Amino acid sequence: MRLYLPVFLFVLACSSVSAQQELMFYQMSDYWHANALNPAFFPQDRNVQIGLPGFSLDAWNSGDITFDDFLVRQDNGFKLDFSALIDELEPENDFVFDQRLETVSLGLRLPGNFYVSAAHAVRTHGVVVYPKGLPEILWEGNGALIGQTVDIAPSTLGFGWQEFRLGLAKTFDRVTVGARVNFLSGVVALETDRGRQRATVYTDPDVYQLTLDADYGFWSSALVESIDTADLGFAFNLVDNVGQTKLFENAGASFDLGAEVRLLERLTISASILDIGGKLNWEKDTYYFRTNGNYTYEGGIIDGKDLLNGSDSIDFETDLDTLNDVFAFSRAVQDFSSTLPTRFYAGVNYQLAEDWAVNATFFHQNSTLIDQTAVGVGLRWTPLQWLSVGAMYGYNSRSAANVGFHLGFKPGPVQLYFASDNLLTAFQPYASPQVNLRMGLSLAFGKRDAGGDAGVPFEER
Repeated sequence: MRLYLPVFLFVLACSSVSAQQELMFYQMSDYWHANALNPAFFPQDRNVQIGLPGFSLDAWNSGDITFDDFLVRQDNGFKLDFSALIDELEPENDFVFDQRLETVSLGLRLPGNFYVSAAHAVRTHGVVVYPKGLPEILWEGNGALIGQTVDIAPSTLGFGWQEFRLGLAKTFDRVTVGARVNFLSGVVALETDRGRQRATVYTDPDVYQLTLDADYGFWSSALVESIDTADLGFAFNLVDNVGQTKLFENAGASFDLGAEVRLLERLTISASILDIGGKLNWEKDTYYFRTNGNYTYEGGIIDGKDLLNGSDSIDFETDLDTLNDVFAFSRAVQDFSSTLPTRFYAGVNYQLAEDWAVNATFFHQNSTLIDQTAVGVGLRWTPLQWLSVGAMYGYNSRSAANVGFHLGFKPGPVQLYFASDNLLTAFQPYASPQVNLRMGLSLAFGKRDAGGDAGVPFEER
């Protein structure tokens, strides 16, 4: 499989389908899947919890860039068009992505107010930081930037993995504490070398020579096999069966801690730290690619838009073959590791009445390339035992105006929910610079007697 470098880098930057804020869902501790955000959460009205598939996505671009800004629909698919996008970019731009698929999970209440849990999930984390010059070169070509030195080096961190979780929690009077160990199995990774991230392009105004000055490197696992500098120029060759790795061939581990405290009859606070010490060690089809040097291209002007969309007007022999010598990536077999972002949650909930509650949530994520912070204040209404509706105002690193919403159903043993920190964008992902949503289904059995023990929330007594 062959991908031209410009297409590969920029599509990765704009469509690697941000960080898991999930402010709304953190306040739904009576739904089993919320245990993923705090190992001390365990719904108090049932003894057995079975988690069926649950899905969450949080993705955003810097600025107001949307997918509709550069994907133009045609009869036979989509065409790339960045003409309206370039002026909206900042000198440095970023795209962040986090996705989680909870495949199956199990929670059991044991004698002595102990709770055990086990789960499997598939997760993806991606961050791309790219200079404005990269899409400028890709779309407008070097002809529009004559006489300028343009930075085109993106920073990329993207990897996917499977996660197997084992957790234990216990209630002590008004306090519940929980801990969890996560066994990680890496699937695929692409990560740039932060010590070698220089790549600039200069086009001489007199003779139109294009000069590339680069010292740029990146690692790949179970993805890029080689960079082919023969035939029609600069292309990526992907490994056979991309992402098809054996279980724990790329191994790692992380830890989660959480607590929930009922300070007063109606006042509860909670906090959690997730993916502590999380690291994935990549050993499957791991390669390090590097280009280093100063190169001059005598070909003149390259039309970026024709290159991206495969125009017949391009003379590949003339315009692309010379790039073999310009980039000249070397390859070495080299293992590497990736650090999982650490997430922090803290929340407070006050039960105004049997069917009304107010809450506040804080979130912070430490990532290798970009840190994120968000806070939210919400209101929850439970008009019926099996129906929950909530709204929240949230502020985050991306936007100061976010209106969240959740809807939850618990008829009989079924738990079904939908939550979003930004409701409008959840239903218009291609027309929005950010997307945030969570939905899922679980089953709960073994209904407890009224009263229960000290951990029972006010509204369920």
